[in-house]
Amino acid sequence: MALSRRDFLKLTGATALTLTRRESEAQTPRIATRPYGKTGWSASIYAVGTAEIPETEASVKALNQLLDGGVNFIDTAPSYQGTRSETAIGMVMAKRRKDVFLATKTLARDADGAYAEVKASLERLQTKQIDLLQVHAVNDDGTLDQVLATGGAVKGLERAKREGLIRHIGITGHTRPEVILRALDAYPFDAILVPVSALDKHIHDFATDVLPKANKLGIGISGMKALKGMEFARGRVDEPEPLLRYALTLPISTLAIGLRQVSEVEPNLRVARNFKPMPAEEMRALETAVHPLATTQALWWKRR
Repeated sequence: MALSRRDFLKLTGATALTLTRRESEAQTPRIATRPYGKTGWSASIYAVGTAEIPETEASVKALNQLLDGGVNFIDTAPSYQGTRSETAIGMVMAKRRKDVFLATKTLARDADGAYAEVKASLERLQTKQIDLLQVHAVNDDGTLDQVLATGGAVKGLERAKREGLIRHIGITGHTRPEVILRALDAYPFDAILVPVSALDKHIHDFATDVLPKANKLGIGISGMKALKGMEFARGRVDEPEPLLRYALTLPISTLAIGLRQVSEVEPNLRVARNFKPMPAEEMRALETAVHPLATTQALWWKRR
């Protein structure tokens, strides 16, 4: 059967559009990935951090854009935006769960509380299993002792893992690198989440000792807070790119970059796609430039 001229134009037009899209995709660099410890997941170097996630509709739009752009790691917590973060992510996970390594947290310090938070997070995230459940904000020795004790949060997470509700157990720390070092000696955590930035380098730095130890143990490493304190760096660092590039050059698996508004998606994707390691001399120069700004006012999470 002969094609009409109209059908022929439709067919050739659709073919041209498909080829144009494929050419555009081929020209767009892919986000690099790195092994996430021993989990078997190759994590995009850009992970979505959701502590300051916008309203739900905007969040769903931005998250889908990020996943379309090659991001495959989402980090959240029940405490972020009064559970709004997990709820918005759940709307995306309902359709795209296989595209993502999903990490959330618990602030509970006891076994029953941690287990209950896992169950609640599963419901909000609209998934049957969470990839990584992290004991959150372990910033002092007393808290570490509490979560590792018989009846502590880790026991609740072990129960959730036995039941297939979670796959891996991790820990996060913001303030004292020596506490996380001790945690890695005390328990076989699968992953850590710690601050890494040119400013952090000057106050209770996690990069010097924690990152090498975690890498030696084959632990997945998520960095965070690379851009925090930037408001104090105006005039010395006016663009996010150097701070992101600095953090991504460190020996981490992935970097959680906060999602606050949809307009941040494309610029951050561009940095991740075009990432090239920062030379050592450039890293030292950036550390020197921001050193006067590295205070506990700017880095409030370093306050003891």
